[in-house]
Amino acid sequence: MNSGLVSTRYANALLDFAIELGEQEQVYARMKLLAHMFFKVPELKGAVQNPSIPAKEKKKIIATACGGELPTSLDKMIGLILENERENQLQFITQRFIDLYRKRFRIQAGKLITAVPIEEETQKRLTEKIHQLIDNTLEIEAVVDPDIIGGFILNLDDYRWDASVSGELERVRQSLKQ
Repeated sequence: MNSGLVSTRYANALLDFAIELGEQEQVYARMKLLAHMFFKVPELKGAVQNPSIPAKEKKKIIATACGGELPTSLDKMIGLILENERENQLQFITQRFIDLYRKRFRIQAGKLITAVPIEEETQKRLTEKIHQLIDNTLEIEAVVDPDIIGGFILNLDDYRWDASVSGELERVRQSLKQ
């Protein structure tokens, strides 16, 4: 069966069940953490997919990766995933859930790259300004990259605003080449 179809079905079911139980925000936070753990700890995927590890132990591993005790809807969904031997789809289900949640609750995710750590108040003001332009809730991840020298780069979905010193230097270099 198509992994995109499988992950979408499980993610939709989890989102609907979490909303029904009023746990959607907790499940969303746990799924974001799980997605982050899959990215940061590649061994997690191997452990979850390892056929020699019993399902009960896999559930404990997944719960730990999600930050501990799970909301009821997520706990039951993980049990169902393990029961149906779909643990190889868990990473895709996690990402699909995040996408569906953001779409349903009109959340636009982005990344703000600065040369130095940005003050929380400055980030909040910038987020409010962007919110006025796009009329969606924003979820901004702040990243520090000294290579941009100064200014900032803001990525929102397919859009990229490059107001960095390194970006400007590159544009000048390109114009001089022509």
